[in-house]
Amino acid sequence: MIKILSSKNYENLSENYGDCIIGIDGDTAIIFDCGSEEHAKKVIEILDEHQIQNSTVILSHNDSDHFNGIPYLIENGRVNKLFTILLLKYKQELLDMIDDGRRNISSIGEAIKKLYDNIASLSGTVALCDIYDDESELPSQIKRIGPDLEYMLEAAAKGLDGREGNTIDSETITNAASLQVGLTIGSVKFLLTGDCAPEAIPQSEKLDKYTHIQLPHHGKPSLAEKIFERIGQNNDMIYVVSDNTGDSNGGSDDLNTRGRNIKNSKNGNIDISTSTPTYNTYTGMILGI
Repeated sequence: MIKILSSKNYENLSENYGDCIIGIDGDTAIIFDCGSEEHAKKVIEILDEHQIQNSTVILSHNDSDHFNGIPYLIENGRVNKLFTILLLKYKQELLDMIDDGRRNISSIGEAIKKLYDNIASLSGTVALCDIYDDESELPSQIKRIGPDLEYMLEAAAKGLDGREGNTIDSETITNAASLQVGLTIGSVKFLLTGDCAPEAIPQSEKLDKYTHIQLPHHGKPSLAEKIFERIGQNNDMIYVVSDNTGDSNGGSDDLNTRGRNIKNSKNGNIDISTSTPTYNTYTGMILGI
């Protein structure tokens, strides 16, 4: 099963509860972002229903509406490993890229800890894994798609430098460089994008191979249009919007669906069946979904 959590029935509908997507495959649980304690509590209920103690968490980027539920999951002993980008591993590369003569390895490290202080706060509480360096340790259901490491480091260097502004590809640096992963469970091939800039999805990645695609940044129309343009007209594609942004307005109300199949968490939890249809070879009729 795959479930995209909605905040529709939470107490304060004006609050931004952020994203949370959970996939269950047998005794494996994968969580992609968890932006609030309310989402985390729902995740624990789902884990308990499936008699699963530990999960693998993938954090697309460190904005609060993707991160804030993760400490609750860790405190309650429900996370085995957390995968994200651990920039402290790339201090030398970042120093070389900034090259302003005012920095050294130590100061770059301190700047990373300050800019990514919420991730740094998890050190010692859970097994932190760099999704680039520790990719082989990902569950078999997950494949890292993007951004490529060069894009990620260029974005991080720009953010740490501060002389060239805080945007890349018209998005904030942390949003633009959100991790993208492919989640495959049963018949579902799901591209999870966080808040990424569409330009950060490698051009070599064939998007029409997926059955489901998360539209980036809570369904922001300008980003969705770039995804639609890249895929073209594909009536079988299911687009998923995680818009639990409350009064801050994720923008999905302004999406032009153009006959596309778009599911939005504003309307409630989105449940995606991962079972593989079986067919009668004589009649072609679907016997089970």
